[in-house]
Amino acid sequence: MKNKNSNINTALLAVGVILTIGLTQMGCNSASKPATDEHDHIDERSISEEKPIKVQDATLSADTDLDAVVEKALKNIAKGKESNDMSLVMNEGIMKLLAVSRQDTNNVKAIYHLGLFSIESGQLEKAEKRFEKLILLQPENQEYKNILEDLQTKLGK
Repeated sequence: MKNKNSNINTALLAVGVILTIGLTQMGCNSASKPATDEHDHIDERSISEEKPIKVQDATLSADTDLDAVVEKALKNIAKGKESNDMSLVMNEGIMKLLAVSRQDTNNVKAIYHLGLFSIESGQLEKAEKRFEKLILLQPENQEYKNILEDLQTKLGK
C-alpha cells in the first residue's frame, strides 16, 4: 500500500513539473500571447529605438549665482517635459537643483522643487525628508506643513 502511494505521489510530481515547465514556456513566448487590453500592447520598435538617458552629475563653481541656476533648472525641466526630453529634465534640471542643494544645503527653493519632483516620481520618503527640512528652515510655512502631513498619511505614519 505504501509503495502504491509513493508511485502515485511520484507520478503527480512528474505531471506537476511537466505542466509547470510547459506553462512557463508558453508564458514566456510573447508571440503566442495575444494582447488582452490596450495596456498589454507595446510597439516593440519604440522600445528598441529608445536610448537610455545618460545622467551626468552637475558641479557649480563657488561664485555661481545659485538663484539663477535654480530658475534656469526649473525652465529646463518645464521645457524638457513639454518636449519629452528626459535628458534635459534630468541633466539640466534635476541634477542642477541637486548641485545647488549640495552647495547651499539651506536653499529653500531648490529643496522645495526637489521635494515636489520626489513626490511626482513616487519617491515619497525622499520628499518627506525634504519637507521636514523645509519646515525646520521655515516653521511658519503652512504649505510645507500640509504637504508633509499628506506625505506622512500616504506613508502610513
